[in-house]
Amino acid sequence: MVEDDPVNQMILMDFLAANGYQTIAASSGPEGIEQFDKTAPDLCLVDVQLPRKNGFELVREIKSRETAVPVLLMSAVYAEPDQSTRTVQLGALADGYLTKPFDLVHLLAQVRKLLGEA
Repeated sequence: MVEDDPVNQMILMDFLAANGYQTIAASSGPEGIEQFDKTAPDLCLVDVQLPRKNGFELVREIKSRETAVPVLLMSAVYAEPDQSTRTVQLGALADGYLTKPFDLVHLLAQVRKLLGEA
């Protein structure tokens, strides 16, 4: 998970851990790439607004490595459904998108869907 807000990061990590997922956190774009390379995750949760490398740049870098790891983008900035869908289509190459604030149950459903779990 790449999230620069420490409170959001803690809430998401605790929620996912409570649902059986092991999480690794990063708080900037470069740190996210470093953790991606080091840990080879099954899924990436990426905030759009990150310091030093935004979420779109991070997703493009991850996807350029020809990996099948799904990426779920999260953002409060792109709240309009049409805008968020278009943003994903315009090159972010993300596999899903959540508009903040989002319901944690919806996050869990997206995570399960992207990981191929029932």
